[in-house]
Amino acid sequence: MPTLAASTAAMLLADARLPSGGHTHSAGVEPAVTAGVRPADLPALLRGRASTTTLVEAGTAVVARHARLEGGDLDAVEAAWAARTPSRAQRDAARVLARGYLRVGGALLPGDEALAAWRRRPTPPPRPCVLGVIGAGLALSPLELARLVVYEDMQAAAAAVLKLEPCDPLDLVTLVVELCSGVEDRVSEISTITDPADIPALTAPQSEAWAEAHARSTRRLFRA
Repeated sequence: MPTLAASTAAMLLADARLPSGGHTHSAGVEPAVTAGVRPADLPALLRGRASTTTLVEAGTAVVARHARLEGGDLDAVEAAWAARTPSRAQRDAARVLARGYLRVGGALLPGDEALAAWRRRPTPPPRPCVLGVIGAGLALSPLELARLVVYEDMQAAAAAVLKLEPCDPLDLVTLVVELCSGVEDRVSEISTITDPADIPALTAPQSEAWAEAHARSTRRLFRA
């Protein structure tokens, strides 16, 4: 595999067209719409997600990157993420998404021992842990990685909105820019953390309840 520049690697991982399974994830949009959230209220929903669940994922990825580079305990990072993700449905979805990223990581970093060990596990680690290890291997900076996680989550939500509540795609481009810009200060702060205990502990109880109900649904387009 040819060597990738860090900026190119970030664009590759953030690309919704990457066939890693991210297209099966609505970032909580479908559970909310199914529960009755109106299209006009989806921007507010995503602002809430960007400042809670998404920052937990970004912090987890940053700390996993640090652990991989410094020989830290990746199991401790995973445990910290799980403690901050009370919804089993959301934890399961994150592990399903991780399978796709483990395949991508295996192709980009065939010699990475952590990724190889995770691919042998019956239950994979969550997506942000895998992204953190891939980010370490591809020389992404902590800030690039945190921004990547936020952007990928918001872009997944925007793509889901187009399928569930069709609208002008340009409106969603504007929304993604607003959402990413709105948490930039927090992302910069999160990019400096190295200890699993410092991963943000931010929850969204209503979204978690919707995710649990969605996991039991037999009529859905997205996994979560």
